[in-house]
Amino acid sequence: MIARLVGTPARALGAALLGAGSLAGAAVLLLPSASDLTSAALRATAGLGHAAPRTAAPAPPNRSPARLAALFHAGQPLTLPELRWLLATGARNEDAATLLAVARQIEPHEAVPTARVAWDVLAGGRPAVARAFLEQRPDAGDPALWQLRVDLARRTGDLAAARAMVDAAARHPGTAPPAQLVSAALATDLPEAVVLAAEHGAVPAPDARLSLDLVHRALAAGRGDLVARIDRSGSPAWREADPWLAMDLARRAHDYSAALHYAALLPSGRDEARRAIVLASGDRPAIRAMLLEMAGAGGDRPVLAQQLVEAGFRADGIALLQAEAATRPASDPIAARLLYLMGPRPDASGLQWLRNRAASGADWRQAYLEREQPGTALAWLTAQGDAATTPMLLARLRLAAAARDRAAGTALVAQLLDGRRLAPADLAALAAHAPPRLDPRLTLALAHARITAGTASAQDWRDLAWDASQHGRFGEAGALLGTWLARAPDDRAALRLMADVTRKTGGERAARPWLERAAALSAPDSLERAELLEQLGRPAEALAIVDRLRQAAPADRHLTAMAGRLLIAGGDPGRARRLLAAAEPAR
Repeated sequence: MIARLVGTPARALGAALLGAGSLAGAAVLLLPSASDLTSAALRATAGLGHAAPRTAAPAPPNRSPARLAALFHAGQPLTLPELRWLLATGARNEDAATLLAVARQIEPHEAVPTARVAWDVLAGGRPAVARAFLEQRPDAGDPALWQLRVDLARRTGDLAAARAMVDAAARHPGTAPPAQLVSAALATDLPEAVVLAAEHGAVPAPDARLSLDLVHRALAAGRGDLVARIDRSGSPAWREADPWLAMDLARRAHDYSAALHYAALLPSGRDEARRAIVLASGDRPAIRAMLLEMAGAGGDRPVLAQQLVEAGFRADGIALLQAEAATRPASDPIAARLLYLMGPRPDASGLQWLRNRAASGADWRQAYLEREQPGTALAWLTAQGDAATTPMLLARLRLAAAARDRAAGTALVAQLLDGRRLAPADLAALAAHAPPRLDPRLTLALAHARITAGTASAQDWRDLAWDASQHGRFGEAGALLGTWLARAPDDRAALRLMADVTRKTGGERAARPWLERAAALSAPDSLERAELLEQLGRPAEALAIVDRLRQAAPADRHLTAMAGRLLIAGGDPGRARRLLAAAEPAR
């Protein structure tokens, strides 16, 4: 029968709980949502309650809302029904001043429900107008309108005003209904206002549930100082509902006996909490004894080692993990925790332990090399049996670079370039860690290796071609440049080098096409183009470029000399002499 009355399975369950004597259970099931509460509160404040919405007064004959508004604004008198109609329809479009003026004309005849008008304006999506109307009404201070005023302040973005009203109500009992005051204080994120209201008697003392909510809000706002006031004005029994928070607050207050009391109330994790409290207590002998005892009892050694280190017992923590990691690879989580605790620069005993472990595998070797001084690590690695393998040579080269040992680095580069096959990644590592300004022989060997591996740069191709040309191997130089220019036809430096090579084998005529290609690619007003035009036997064009360059840099002796040379080549030696003579004092 109760289920039929409440209408739904959920409400039937609530009714059944109520019938069984569980009033709290039924209340939980029948509580409205937050949106229901807000809407209902506003309707109640406006005098609507849960009744059917009122209907607007019928429009007077031949009087449209626009016509009535025009007459009113023109100062024409309106009848009481017309004023009622104007107030009802004006809620959708008139400003607050007009609505107030209409209300003042109605009030000598009948009461104007302030809340209803404000609610109608708000329902039309105009909270700012609703607020302006309400705040200027004679009954604006009525406690029945308080929650609506706070809500309108929030809706218009004036959170400061809403909070000011909440604070004032908390200090002056009777300003607002207690339930509305608590709701508004929480909605405006002012937990202190609830505490203040309880202290002033504006609301009843908060129960354990509300006290816990206030504590959470106070801590989230960084107001831990409110907890003691909540205890005094509310219910300290909230700690029983949240022993985790109670324990944490006691620990922060250095009340470790209370913290241990609440730790014993935890539904789970009591041992971990007790350990954390003892660690926080600062009792070093007790902390060390507890942690070592737990390690001996099969506790989580990586975690215990970290806690020993954090408590100041670093040597104990590291020794604990060294014993555990002695038979594990360096990639094992326990070994990784040990390496983390040892840090990037372990002490002498730590380095010796790593050195001993380095003989057991490549991962421990790498861990040792990363933490040892580069020079010491280089000497140790050089003494190993696989020191001449490519991976070890590259590792030694990295260490030589870190130690700034140029001689060792050069020797290692020579070993790596002894003809062995090197992968692109190996060549990249070699180039990255090779000493600067390598011997030309090694530079050429590295270029050869990169060409073989398919990773050569433009400079590699040009270096090899230039070296071949310098040693009279013009065919080899031409072949190298031809291969490279097929891939990078716009490389001007390679084109000029090709012109030099072909000039030595075929004369100026053979070099000319390469020079013309390089000139076409060079910047219009550049020294490079002027030099190329000079080589092509076009001194007038070259001179024009040089003259423009000299205007920007008149003191440039190189440009002056080049201009003189071009004048002579163009058949004007007299002008060349005058130019050079004029530049002579600048020396």
